[in-house]
Amino acid sequence: MGNIGAQRFLPAEISLPALREAARHCEGCDLHRAATQTVFGEGVPDARFMLVGEQPGDQEDREGAPFVGPAGRMLDKALEEAGIEREAVYVTNAVKHFKYEPRGKRRIHQKPTVGEIDACRPWLDADLTVAAGLP
Repeated sequence: MGNIGAQRFLPAEISLPALREAARHCEGCDLHRAATQTVFGEGVPDARFMLVGEQPGDQEDREGAPFVGPAGRMLDKALEEAGIEREAVYVTNAVKHFKYEPRGKRRIHQKPTVGEIDACRPWLDADLTVAAGLP
């Protein structure tokens, strides 16, 4: 299939629930084939901060939520030390599916290509719209 891009999968309504549901069906690049599920951003609209990771990790892929694995624990600790409540932060990733290489029972993170990142860009743009509290 290749990288056709996510634009055609975006919903007409740009809200977090509508985006999350539409992203579940995204086939804008080949990463959706091996991933367990789409991991869309989460947080409050008009968030005080927005943090963007590269892609979901193994635990994020399994749980369907961003920053819940080791990086999420490190992020939570850093936010706490900075005096920032996690609820004030919108977290997401540039790529919405976990790219990995199977090694035995483990799934080892693989860096997404520029084409995969570009294909997913419409989702990140939508994340930015939601996090900024824009209509």
